[in-house]
Amino acid sequence: MLEIQGLNVFYGDVHILWDVSMHVSPGEIVTVIGPNGAGKSTLLKAIVKLMPVAKDEKESGKILFNGQDLDGLSPEETVRLGMAIVPEGARVFPEMTVLENLQMGSYIETARALRKEALEEVFSLFPRLKERLHQKAKTLSGGERQMLAIGRALMSKPLLMLLDEPSLGLQPALVVRTFAAVKEINRRGVAVLLVEQNVQFSLEISHRAYVLENGRIALEGKASELLGSEHIKKFYLAM
Repeated sequence: MLEIQGLNVFYGDVHILWDVSMHVSPGEIVTVIGPNGAGKSTLLKAIVKLMPVAKDEKESGKILFNGQDLDGLSPEETVRLGMAIVPEGARVFPEMTVLENLQMGSYIETARALRKEALEEVFSLFPRLKERLHQKAKTLSGGERQMLAIGRALMSKPLLMLLDEPSLGLQPALVVRTFAAVKEINRRGVAVLLVEQNVQFSLEISHRAYVLENGRIALEGKASELLGSEHIKKFYLAM
């Protein structure tokens, strides 16, 4: 579904991602873990074209989605192809109601035609949003805003959802609930690319994983195998 080949990304003259290659197949949850500053969020933004992949003397690499090269596309065009991103920090439109935020997620024509069905799917996943439907988003708790951010992304009826640190700042009980929601979204047929610092939880729900360190892929493999590796235990689980 998603294939990244030798991706290099720059902020000006600073080389952030170095020859990153990875893939996500239909039906998978794939996690990218790594320390702060490793380039995880940059990777997601580059995939959906929220930041440019700068050109220099080195090959910038390729990003393919269902076989289509994404070079030159806009963020809106990546949504039309079937990708949706949930940025870090539960970013929602604070002055809009819950319903208005969700409707913003279904602005493309194909999703707008399925808006009623998509709303019911979101409410089945997050019943609290239906209870708060006409409240402004700024009045929601942190956990509710995260539900809304994920729900808004689901409204576009994506084939692939990209999640950036969905557990960030949440209480432990809400972290468990959030990861359960990710598993259910995947069970419903949406592939997931998850960037997450909660290594234990993310590897437990994933099929495969990549470890990104200093802008490079340091490890990759089945999530269950990485969870048992000495490198992960020592540097990420403090075991």
